[in-house]
Amino acid sequence: MNEEFVVFLDETGDHSLQHIDTEYPIFGLGALFCRYDDYVRNINPIFDDLKYKFFHKRHVILHSTDIRRRRKDFNILLNPDTRERFLNDLNGAMKESPFYFVMSLVDKLKHSEQYVDPDNPYDLTLSFIMERSYFLIKKKYPNAKCRFIAESRDHAENAKLLKTFEYYKNTGTGYVSAAELEFISSLDFVRKEENETGHQIVDLCLYPFARTYLKGKCHPSVPVFYNKIYKNPKNRSPIGYGIKTFPSRISSSLIEEIERTCKQDQSSE
Repeated sequence: MNEEFVVFLDETGDHSLQHIDTEYPIFGLGALFCRYDDYVRNINPIFDDLKYKFFHKRHVILHSTDIRRRRKDFNILLNPDTRERFLNDLNGAMKESPFYFVMSLVDKLKHSEQYVDPDNPYDLTLSFIMERSYFLIKKKYPNAKCRFIAESRDHAENAKLLKTFEYYKNTGTGYVSAAELEFISSLDFVRKEENETGHQIVDLCLYPFARTYLKGKCHPSVPVFYNKIYKNPKNRSPIGYGIKTFPSRISSSLIEEIERTCKQDQSSE
């Protein structure tokens, strides 16, 4: 049986190693993996229902920054009761939607300090995402096809990402060969204004986890989607499976804290 998958990519932070924001020195690339049919028949309708319920329209971009700052369409969240109902429903939509989440994060300050000629953060993060696509999709579904869809930036940024994508498609990575990546058909770009649900979900997951990694403390939003993160099937650890960090791996103690917080949240529901 031929299975069709889509992988939505979105970023947090800036990939430049020349100009590093010391308050947020993170570059991250996140990816939502799902079957095409699940995306069209389940995920999109779930989030459309949420938008119509609170905003009476579909064309609302669920952007984590706007939600946090309660601006644009999200000024309705200035009302505490509305805010509580919206966040509860948003969390429910995330939990109900069938997808896997994978991310790769680079602490650019530490990365630059550790290496004389550090690898480009795009190269590090995209190679990991493409490797995961092989293990998550192709190894399980040998006849599967997959399309990558990135949120469009400007022309130069898109060109850099596409160049990196094509390089790995043609040469493979350190762990997956070019032949094993043939099932990925293309990398397409979609503007934020086109309101693609997949990119909005990535944004809602990626930023809180980047903050968790940066601060060494579980962000309150992480328990909402932690179960969606791809994990080692044997020990259920996400390290190296759904989460890859550079230049050093994320600490086991932080993962343990996240899992304790998840259990506390579940017990209080």
